[in-house]
Amino acid sequence: MKDFTVDNLSQSIAASLSASINLNGYASFVVCGGSSPLPLYDNLSNKDLDWSKVSIFLGDDRVVPSDHQDSNNYLIQLHLLKNNASSASFYSLNDSKITIKDIRRPFDVVLLGLGNDGHFASLFPAQLNNALAFDAYTSPSIIVSDQDLGSPSHKRISMNLSMLIDTKRCILLVPNSDKRKIVERAYKDNQLPLHFLLTQERTKIEFSDLDF
Repeated sequence: MKDFTVDNLSQSIAASLSASINLNGYASFVVCGGSSPLPLYDNLSNKDLDWSKVSIFLGDDRVVPSDHQDSNNYLIQLHLLKNNASSASFYSLNDSKITIKDIRRPFDVVLLGLGNDGHFASLFPAQLNNALAFDAYTSPSIIVSDQDLGSPSHKRISMNLSMLIDTKRCILLVPNSDKRKIVERAYKDNQLPLHFLLTQERTKIEFSDLDF
């Protein structure tokens, strides 16, 4: 992402979290892994807001130890939970003590990445026959894959679509022109997981390359 996009997006997310803290006394932020959001997380970690009242959740992860180099948990610890943001509360999907009932919704901001195969969070083409994963109106659930998925290839754990869009703001990271082409294709191609995010009508999707 371009530097000005990172700055604008960071300011916008911080403003939403601050507004929720002022209104409700707390805020919630669902984050994603991958390389695209790392400059954003580094930037956000310096924002001046009451991070002690912010709950950060991973929308998905690989089923690996939290200190594994392929862990989204590890990336978040390294790039976001530092500086001012070190006082935020962080919750990992791989923590067996965390249940759906523990995760208060609607979220304030959900940030989603996009893979070259059209996957978002850890909802992949191989899971398209799983209605629980892609039905926007089903019960919020945590999906654990029964096979290794993605690259690097591991079993995956993810909030389902219904849970991810239970939010005031849902922002899709589109960091380059190749990813924009995937977005445009996904509106009509129901073999891409992203199709189900873009065509649902519950929650507006914001795009990092268009809206910031």
